Amino acid sequence: MINAGIVGLGWWGSHILSTVQGKSDKLKFVSAVEPQFDETSEIIIKNDLKLQPDLDTLLKDANIDAVVLATPHSLHEEQICSAAAAGKHVFCEKPLALTKESAQKSINM
Repeated sequence: MINAGIVGLGWWGSHILSTVQGKSDKLKFVSAVEPQFDETSEIIIKNDLKLQPDLDTLLKDANIDAVVLATPHSLHEEQICSAAAAGKHVFCEKPLALTKESAQKSINM
């Protein structure tokens, strides 16, 4: 079982979570990073997610094997590089990057 953290529980992040959680024997979301706790507390509690204060804290968690990024596009490059440097598998919701250079940096990490 792959233990995953999800970063971003807005509309699309919540959709990804509800599509996978409890329906896969290969992946389970166990943690989340979401600054809008008041708006997302119900989904966090319902899915028994550990709320992390930020991406760096999530990446330091040895229990996390993979990270799903459902965040603003402008943050993807930095988040992908941080997750890869921490040895985590990364799924990034499209677009991967806003420029060709940013995409190349992300995949060459």
